[in-house]
This record gives sequence, structure tokens and C-alpha cells, in this order.
Amino acid sequence: MKKYLKKSGLLATAVALLLSVASCEKDHNTINENTDAVNVDAAVAACSELEALCKQVSTLISETAPTDAQCNIILSEYVDDVVVPTYRLLAEAALDFRDAVNALKTSNDAVHLKAAADAWMVARIYWEESEAFLFGPVGEDAFDIDAHIDSWPLEINDILGVLANDASGLTGQSAWLLDAEVIGFHTTEYLLFREGQARGSITDAELKYLSAATEALVWDCSLACVAWAGENNVSIGVKNAFNENPDVKELFNDRPNFQNFGDKLKNATGNYAGSFVAAMSEISDGAADIASEVGTTKIESPFVNGLVEEVESWYSWHSLEDYQNNIKSIKNAYYGGRNLSTPTTNSLSAFVKAKNSQLDSQIKAKITDCITKIAAIGTGGRSFYEVVRDNAK
Repeated sequence: MKKYLKKSGLLATAVALLLSVASCEKDHNTINENTDAVNVDAAVAACSELEALCKQVSTLISETAPTDAQCNIILSEYVDDVVVPTYRLLAEAALDFRDAVNALKTSNDAVHLKAAADAWMVARIYWEESEAFLFGPVGEDAFDIDAHIDSWPLEINDILGVLANDASGLTGQSAWLLDAEVIGFHTTEYLLFREGQARGSITDAELKYLSAATEALVWDCSLACVAWAGENNVSIGVKNAFNENPDVKELFNDRPNFQNFGDKLKNATGNYAGSFVAAMSEISDGAADIASEVGTTKIESPFVNGLVEEVESWYSWHSLEDYQNNIKSIKNAYYGGRNLSTPTTNSLSAFVKAKNSQLDSQIKAKITDCITKIAAIGTGGRSFYEVVRDNAK
């Protein structure tokens, strides 16, 4: 998640109204409030501990100086079995989401709106599972895809301004050029969801906006996939989507160091200048970064400050699932594959275990601990939005 704190006046007003209503209805149960605080503190602490452990791995890599061949084997599995498959799933899910939105344009009813919301959710899961590797092509020094599709909070005033003009003239290509806070996952989420559920209806202007923003999202997801895997190593559908917008192709062509990036990472070429240790450290550094962001930015900040507008995935009430998927991205990166119960023989985990078995055991246990403690925040089946709202003073 690329987080911005640019809040519109309308957003602040809406939040104030929500908190006013919540304060009237709030059950001032000190035990429940204390439970929420304890659960949040536990999750934040677990994330911080996981961050520290991941940083120890980076130190271990530097101090032990594995051979280029060792690094290449680990990096190859990481790229081929974790990163590229995740981006392929994301890009394909984005195409499915676009298909669902196109079907909604043909039949604007609650059934097709729910189908579009469901398709959005699938793509969202794969994006959150990619956040342990928010470097290279998706970073701000390359194509800035992270910011472009996952900035938060939204500029609600600007979005409503477009809708007030009936989204006249808005196309996918023009939407892709808009500021990050008015496109991407969270704008499409805003148009599809309210209070954790798919909306029952959507206006024609909202549907125009949704369609344009979805096109932009498809291109960003396709760009991430092509940049990592190479244009000849993606499906025809993803390749075609990548070539639809000339602005996307121009950006891609302007940054050759981030093309076929998976091969560059595996072979420590391009910006890595032959440093296999630096390339391999990207795995643990990326894991440490997202562990820190989940604990400090995504969980602690909104809860401590009592600011519901800082809660990511506000409208779909999917925050806690997002955060758990972020930690799962660390597990995938560390285990050497997606959704594995045990690490592979060529994983970063296997390397760490051979050098420091205690550290390896601590990391694996802490990954599980983080996921468990994040899930525990939503006691009583509540979303994180509700937890923050109910505890806001």
C-alpha cells in the first residue's frame, strides 16, 4: 500500500458524521475496549518482531556471503515460483474483473454488481499477496505501480467532482493519467462497496467511472506482470492488455533497467551490478518492509489516532484479510513457493536454517503468530474499520 494523508474536506465531514453517529450508539464497555487495545498491541508487536527477524536475515546474508551460484538458485526459485506466479494471478484476476465490469455495463443490476465486487476481491487478494516484493518494477523509482493502484486515503472531493459531471469524457486512457488517489483498487472499491457489502445499485456516472478506473487497473497489473516475467512469458490476454494503452508502453520502454526484471534479479544484472548478495537481500528486505508497514502504518496508526479514514480497504471491510495476506506474502517469499506448508530445499528458509536454525524456526513461528494475532483483532466478527470506529474517542 502506498499511503497518503491528503484528506478532503468532504471526507473529514463524512468521518465526523460517522463518528458522531457511532458515539451515540457506542457501547462503552471498558472490557471490550481494553480487549481491542490488547489485541491491536499484540498484532503490532508481532509484526515488529517479524520485521526485526527479517532484518537479521539480511545481516546473515551479508556476513556469510553466499556464493553467486547459491544466490542464483535461491533467487531463481523466488522469482519463478513466488513473484511471477503471483503477478500472473493478479493480472489474470484483473482481466476477470474487467470482464465482470463489462457485463455490468450490459446489465446494470444487483446480480452483476455483486459479481463485479466478487471479482474485485479476488484481484485484491493477489495484490496484497505481492506486497513482500514491492521493489523493482512496482517501486517509485521504476513504474510506481504500487502508488498508482493502491494509494490511500482517496481524494473523495475529486471523485465526486468527476461523478457530478457524469464522468463525461473519462476513458481508461485518461483515467490512467489521473492522480493516484482517484484511481486504483480503492476507487473501484468505493464505487462497488458500502459497509462491507456489494452495493445494491450504481448510477450510470459511477459505472462510467468504474469502467475507466478498471481499465487503468488492468493496465497496471499487466505492466507489473510483463515487467517481471517478460512479454513473451505471459498469457495472450495479459500481453494484449499490456499493449492496449500506448502511454503504458511508452513508460515501459523508457525504463529498460526494469524490463525482464525477474531475469535481472536472478542473475544480479542491471541495477544490481553483479552483486548477488544485494539481489538476494531483496527477499528479506522486502519482507521486513511490509512487516513494518502492516504493524505501524496499517494497524497501529489508525487505531491509536482513532482515524477511520486511515483504515485501508474501508468500504469493503476487508482490512484484516488484507493484512493477513501481506504476511502470507512474507511466508511465500521465505518458503520459496505459494501456499506451502513447508519450505522448499532451495528457499531462503533453507539457506537460513543451514546457517542459523534457531533464526529460521523463529521466523516461521512468528509468521504464524502474526497472522493469528491480526485475525484476533476482529473479535465478534468485526472489521478493522468497526474496531477503529468503536474505539475512537
